[in-house]
Amino acid sequence: MCNFNLIKLDATASSNDWLKDRFLSGDCLDGDVVWVRNQTKGRGQRNKLWQTEPMKNLTFSLFKLFPQLKVKNSFLINCAVTLSVVEALNQFTEIDLKIKWPNDILSGKNKIGGVLIENMIKGDYINASIIGIGVNINQGRFEGLPNASSLFMKTGCKKEIGDVLKKVLKFLELYFNKLSNYDTSGLKAQYETLIFQKGKSSTFRDNKEIFQGIIKGVTNSGLLMIQRNSGKVFNYPHGTIEMIF
Repeated sequence: MCNFNLIKLDATASSNDWLKDRFLSGDCLDGDVVWVRNQTKGRGQRNKLWQTEPMKNLTFSLFKLFPQLKVKNSFLINCAVTLSVVEALNQFTEIDLKIKWPNDILSGKNKIGGVLIENMIKGDYINASIIGIGVNINQGRFEGLPNASSLFMKTGCKKEIGDVLKKVLKFLELYFNKLSNYDTSGLKAQYETLIFQKGKSSTFRDNKEIFQGIIKGVTNSGLLMIQRNSGKVFNYPHGTIEMIF
């Protein structure tokens, strides 16, 4: 399966944590992928719980070395991974898919998948990354999560989870090769074309107020650029602003 070493687990609390323990013990190799059929305590951004039913969704993590990638360019990893997920899912469905900054995969206003990237830094460079990916495939309902959905709920058709994994890994290899070969000039631009609500008036909440603004894009470091009604553009780090929709 491409240049990845696939490790299958029936169950674990978190595939990212499983790989992190393996890394700390010196047992991780570039391209290790752990595919978990039942992830009991998966984590999303800011330590939110990723809810998933056993055997119905795709949950996996991979270990990847980026020895020549500088910390200041680390957002390119996010671009490469989210673009890989969207392109892979486009092979299975014609539903419209967008990226809700920085790394949620949406269909309409419903969350289909998400990415959690944990970078190990050495000086000015990304030494390695543990990348967790979750995609809702065949789950039919999400208790207490009205905005969550799945490919099955959107299309009425069930998919073979292993086939989706193969496609995601195929596109990850393609985009990781771009990073390794410094062919990164178009990654951010491609990512920006898929940003949810880009160019449209939206409602946001920061730590001070609720306001209207228009997403203009992202900076090279991954900050969200929002133009307020005054015309001035502000840049926001992840976790400092929320879109209300």
